Amino acid sequence: MKSIARACVVTGMLLALAGCGGGGGSSVTGPGGGGGVSEAEPNDFTGQVVGTLSATDIAVNGRTASATDVDLYRVVLSGTTNLLVTLDWTGANDLELSISNSAGIFVRTVDTASHPETCTLASLPAGTYTIRVGSFSNSGTNYSLTLGSR
Repeated sequence: MKSIARACVVTGMLLALAGCGGGGGSSVTGPGGGGGVSEAEPNDFTGQVVGTLSATDIAVNGRTASATDVDLYRVVLSGTTNLLVTLDWTGANDLELSISNSAGIFVRTVDTASHPETCTLASLPAGTYTIRVGSFSNSGTNYSLTLGSR
């Protein structure tokens, strides 16, 4: 059993090695942009389905209410895909981004001192992935989450 768990951790680490971090370099617009999917509560324990990834980015507008609020979103990859995830917000609050696979194993967590938080995971197999947005602030924070194939 330990060897299976170790293999899962190693696989997740290999998937997460490159392409993730915070700060500049993103071509995704910040929070408050028009259109897209709006967060629907409750989405703290069961991820809100945002669709199947295609050539068009999926844009989600959400809000964390406090440091205990977690927002979960589920996206489906219909085939092997490079997944881009970008989380952006305004202000000085600190948000974090995590991605897990259909087995619930975290394949990447991004939490830097700057924003946007962005990550590209290469060659992810088909399946359903959960994107987690969390906050380290007790004040509400509006954010935009962009999911795309790159």
